[in-house]
Amino acid sequence: MRDSRPRTLVRLAFANPASLVYLGLVVAAALPMLFASATADSSFAAVWILLITAPTSMVLLLPDFADGDSGLAIGYFLAVLAFSALLHSFLLGLAYRGLRGIPAQQARITT
Repeated sequence: MRDSRPRTLVRLAFANPASLVYLGLVVAAALPMLFASATADSSFAAVWILLITAPTSMVLLLPDFADGDSGLAIGYFLAVLAFSALLHSFLLGLAYRGLRGIPAQQARITT
């Protein structure tokens, strides 16, 4: 039995040019955050990745329920960033597929 739904979700999130460019930008924005954590200077390291994953990350980070230095808060912060990036990548994949498929659908309707 062929299970196409997970394959379609993965294809929409990772296997198209729009999603790949977006995920590349997210990785490039995450690099300063990694280097800042290694050097203990994390003043504005997360700003770029927050801007790239906004508005989803900003909405999910509104409930400030934990202290900023606890492991739970850091884990929640990183999980929100990853979820936001994957959600935006999936939505970009949907938009790319929709924009690419419009001319083919119009050609069939006009016949």
